[in-house]
Amino acid sequence: MRQRTLQKKFLTLRTTVLFVALIFFFLSSIYYSFNLYRVKNISIRSESKNQIKNIKGLDLTNNQNLFLLDINKLKLMLLELNPIISDLSIHKRFPSTLEISYKIKEPIAYMKSNDGYFYLADDGRILDKKKENIFNDSLTEILYYQTFDYATNSIGSTIDFTDIKYSLKFLSKLRGFDYVVDSIDINNPNMIRLNLNSSTVIFTIEKDINGQINNLDNIIRQFKVEGKSFSLLDLRFDKPILKLN
Repeated sequence: MRQRTLQKKFLTLRTTVLFVALIFFFLSSIYYSFNLYRVKNISIRSESKNQIKNIKGLDLTNNQNLFLLDINKLKLMLLELNPIISDLSIHKRFPSTLEISYKIKEPIAYMKSNDGYFYLADDGRILDKKKENIFNDSLTEILYYQTFDYATNSIGSTIDFTDIKYSLKFLSKLRGFDYVVDSIDINNPNMIRLNLNSSTVIFTIEKDINGQINNLDNIIRQFKVEGKSFSLLDLRFDKPILKLN
């Protein structure tokens, strides 16, 4: 009877030891895996000529597990914190490296405020603002009928006015065809003028914007093929008004 009791205690002890050993092994494995796969290196590459010195938000990835890191969430966060960044790409390289590549948004237009200048991306976002015009004539000037406040419009915020955003769309389209737009006059939403070197494009926000852009695209493509140029292109009507040089 005593021998059976001793055997039972021995089996119980052995089971307990094995259980504790398994728990220790399990916890050790988790600890080892966490340290092996935590983010230790971040490789950053800019596909633009310039590179941002300090990308905001990267410190939040320190010591995070690479397996558990949500790339999509991180991407959205970095784009929100760094409005000047576009085409952001993030890849995991195991065991402990994040590879990040990006492009820098370039302003395509500027607009005078009550105390300085805003430099706008093609989506209306303010990429920079300065007291003095640092870009001179290299960007298109938007001449707007009202004045925005310099202090309350921060870098990264968006000028969310339909006429300005549509004007930037037209500007992007013309830039894509290598046209230089000197200025954009927005005095009336029914007649917005894009002033090129020797010609003018007019559109309105009171008609379908996509239809006007399609007309612009088709006409310019045809002119490029035929080697023609125009002095006036008015897109406000079902049949655009066109005057040749």
